Amino acid sequence: MATSDPLAHEAPDLDPETLRTASIDERIDSIEEFLCHELDRALDLPPDSRCDPRRPFHAQGVGSMTALRLKKQLESVLCIEIEIVQLLRSQSPAELAALCALRIEDPTLSGKDSPKTVSRSCGSSVCSDERPSGE
Repeated sequence: MATSDPLAHEAPDLDPETLRTASIDERIDSIEEFLCHELDRALDLPPDSRCDPRRPFHAQGVGSMTALRLKKQLESVLCIEIEIVQLLRSQSPAELAALCALRIEDPTLSGKDSPKTVSRSCGSSVCSDERPSGE
């Protein structure tokens, strides 16, 4: 017996141009929501076990195949490039959302650059990339 996917119609609409004009916090929040929605779908999580944006990917059951699928979705929807290594190094959806939010603002940021901690105005700390000085 087939059941309908209640998440199929709830995916947040992410428009890269709209995200570029949004504040960094709004961008991160929108991408976090998208990531969690996609992880809920990919992992077929029941309503009482939805994705937690602060919980590590590995603790939520995200393996390499799910990470590859997520990479393709992010690159397609956000029109940015993400190295699979950078995605797998991200500790949580919140951290990956921060990386993506910065890449939307400046697509020249590279996953090879050194990680740096950035504070959001809400006070939480997430990891992102920063271009090395001198470039």
